[in-house]
Amino acid sequence: MNKRKLIYFLLITISVLGILVSPYGIINTMVSLKYETENIQDCVSNVSGENLCDTIRNLKIIFVFCLVILVSLIYFRKKILNSKSNAER
Repeated sequence: MNKRKLIYFLLITISVLGILVSPYGIINTMVSLKYETENIQDCVSNVSGENLCDTIRNLKIIFVFCLVILVSLIYFRKKILNSKSNAER
């Protein structure tokens, strides 16, 4: 297996893992938001002092980014994997 295929499948794997883990992180942070704050409008945790709203926003961005990367990798699969072999011919 050449380096191009290895990197391609590694990026696919990382994107799929990001898509699977991000919703879990969002739900986990929403539970923390419910139980670690006084009011529903508060975003700062009383336990850790972390801004939970920023964490939820960042996890949503990671989810969308991984989804876009995965779709683009699948869409451009032939161009990515075959561009080196076409240059050799």
